[in-house]
Amino acid sequence: MLVALLAGLTMSCAPSYTLVTTAPDEDLKNETFQYRKWVREGVDPDTVVVALHGFSGASIDYENLATHLLKEQPSSAVYAYEVRGQGRDPKKERRGDIDDPENWSVDLLTFTSLVEKKHPNAKIVWFGESMGGLILSHTYREQIEQGLKPPCDAIGISSPVVAIRDDFPAWKKELVRGLSKVAPKKRISLETLAGGQEVQMTEDSFHSEQSETNSWHVERHTLRLLVTLGDMIEEMPECAESFAVPTLVLHGGKDFFTEADDVKTFVGHIPETTYSTRKFYPEGHHLLMYDTGKEKVISDIAGWLGELRK
Repeated sequence: MLVALLAGLTMSCAPSYTLVTTAPDEDLKNETFQYRKWVREGVDPDTVVVALHGFSGASIDYENLATHLLKEQPSSAVYAYEVRGQGRDPKKERRGDIDDPENWSVDLLTFTSLVEKKHPNAKIVWFGESMGGLILSHTYREQIEQGLKPPCDAIGISSPVVAIRDDFPAWKKELVRGLSKVAPKKRISLETLAGGQEVQMTEDSFHSEQSETNSWHVERHTLRLLVTLGDMIEEMPECAESFAVPTLVLHGGKDFFTEADDVKTFVGHIPETTYSTRKFYPEGHHLLMYDTGKEKVISDIAGWLGELRK
């Protein structure tokens, strides 16, 4: 399991901390992963958001949401950690790769346990953006299928990738899968996978530009990571069928990765007995919390969190 160095958690700023791995597996020992937290000083939060960033993202991506919550809902807190295999993985050779996708679930469950120990009376909300939503959805499903209780009290997903785009050629998908068996660690860029097409992330930014502004941006990812994500995407409807806690899904009409109708279908797989909310932003792109309509998006998330307290 992971042991955290959790000093100074009553601070309201967002410093980084270290998770130290002490797993029995020799390959996993002494690994460190950083995270950020936003907690108002002197407040024991009643709701804690455990946040997972997306593909080529970082924990700092939640600063907009966390800053709003500390101001408007001071009894909320946000904990966001750096996802394994992304740009702030301490093992630089693993950035853009994943050793074993099951470790994503192990990391999430362990981090959640650490947060629960620090705030035993708080509701735990898992919130994932894009790839982060994939990770939390599969982790939740795995726990339920094992007959365990829900690992969180609510789920929020921003810009879920729930289906492979219709215009993505089947031959290209099979080619990537075939090449991954021969050269799993071979790397390609997202733009190459998209056939040279610019991948728009917000109204005024593209994925290819992130390397100029974000130190954690990963230019190229391994084929095995991309295939893993593809498999996870195709299993998202089954994940939705396992959701038994209040669920919020946010998506934009101009999202490069997922069609609006596919997200509607995904939400339709959530059981009718589960309280679910879908928020649609017709002009929104993939990174909703940093797009031109970010104020509305963040306000909607905060409103949903407030409803959970009722």
